[in-house]
Amino acid sequence: MSDAKICPHTLSCQMYELFQLQGALNVWKMNYCRGDYGRCARYKMSEVGGSPPVNLMPNGKLLNRQGG
Repeated sequence: MSDAKICPHTLSCQMYELFQLQGALNVWKMNYCRGDYGRCARYKMSEVGGSPPVNLMPNGKLLNRQGG
């Protein structure tokens, strides 16, 4: 889909760093980053001047980060 809308925050989205498996990341990209990215919680927060936490998922839930 070359004419699909792509989120303008795609290149700087810190969420991508959380995923070691490309398959899991691709599911998020397909459902939120390409096409209807306006429903992404990270995008919405960025658009109003906020800085989304790294572990904020596009669906608005926080990913439980263990370790580190």
